[in-house]
Amino acid sequence: MRTAPPRFPARSGFTLVELLVALVVFDVALLAFAADAAVLVRLQGVSSRREAGVASAESRVAGLRAVGCPSPAAGDSWPAPGVHEHWSVQAAGNAGRRVVDSVHFSDGQPPAAFVLRTTVAC
Repeated sequence: MRTAPPRFPARSGFTLVELLVALVVFDVALLAFAADAAVLVRLQGVSSRREAGVASAESRVAGLRAVGCPSPAAGDSWPAPGVHEHWSVQAAGNAGRRVVDSVHFSDGQPPAAFVLRTTVAC
């Protein structure tokens, strides 16, 4: 016995609805990637400013230590945008000089700071 041929032949491929769903999923993934990339770029900028502050403080302390017995003094510098460095040299009795270098960051993140303290023998 013969069967009747199907009224509509089977087609291979995707329907329009399936293509639209796939495009929406792809767009959402692409937007998530773009948002992550923007965060990474911002964090890289924050990191480079903080690195500049640390390098400046280390350089200042090393320079004052190289002098041997620096005179009491103080000063400020701004080694990078959003980075403020304040340093001071104070008498520390017979021990020599106390060198304090503090770096403050105001770069959109919660404010952060670090302080380098050392004593230079005279």
